[in-house]
Amino acid sequence: MNQDRKYFGMTGVQIGILAGLAGAAFLLFCITGFMMLGKARGLFSPPATATSTPQPTATLILMPTLTATPAATALPYESLIPSGWVQYRTALYEIWMPTGYKSGSADELVVGLGGNPILDLSLRGSTSSKSLNKIYMTVAYEPMNAETFDAFINQKLLTLGLSPSERTKATLNAVPAVRLIFSGRKGNNTDINELTYVILDGTTVWYVQYTAEINEFYNLLGNFESSAQTFRVVR
Repeated sequence: MNQDRKYFGMTGVQIGILAGLAGAAFLLFCITGFMMLGKARGLFSPPATATSTPQPTATLILMPTLTATPAATALPYESLIPSGWVQYRTALYEIWMPTGYKSGSADELVVGLGGNPILDLSLRGSTSSKSLNKIYMTVAYEPMNAETFDAFINQKLLTLGLSPSERTKATLNAVPAVRLIFSGRKGNNTDINELTYVILDGTTVWYVQYTAEINEFYNLLGNFESSAQTFRVVR
């Protein structure tokens, strides 16, 4: 039979088995060679270049320097006294005024914080010998009988029915004070203004007041302010 026929000493079945083994061996050889070739490429490939990632750069921030504001240095008392002025001193206080003022009872004024305070100094002057208008300067005091300084002044104004055109806080020689300006009329035809410093010294309230005809008041306001700065309680 044909299946018994031999080629090169082998039957057709044996040749088929041999061909299958050869094909499998070839396939195995190819796979092995491919794997070895891949490894060889890995050995000879240039190393991968590391990608440089930009790093955030620290920015120097200069913080503002905190500088302490020095406290205001109190001026020497002597430097507050204008040259040629006259001193008025008692056992309780001292104050300075320009020359030309004399002791004298002040007329009853329309404005001011008069009333109960003890009037301790009363000066009267004028801008010239021919002037019909008088300039008044007074110093008075009384005990503080309220819980706070502001409450005391508010009650005082309410009791007297007065309303200042200006009211500001101030200090005189490091002592707390309130600065008031009043406007009013003396008699029938004289408009007057009054500058009043209300000063708290412990449990005592002081009043330093300057009154003049309205035009003269503003001409002399600088002198009034300078005089008030020289007021101090005697220790």
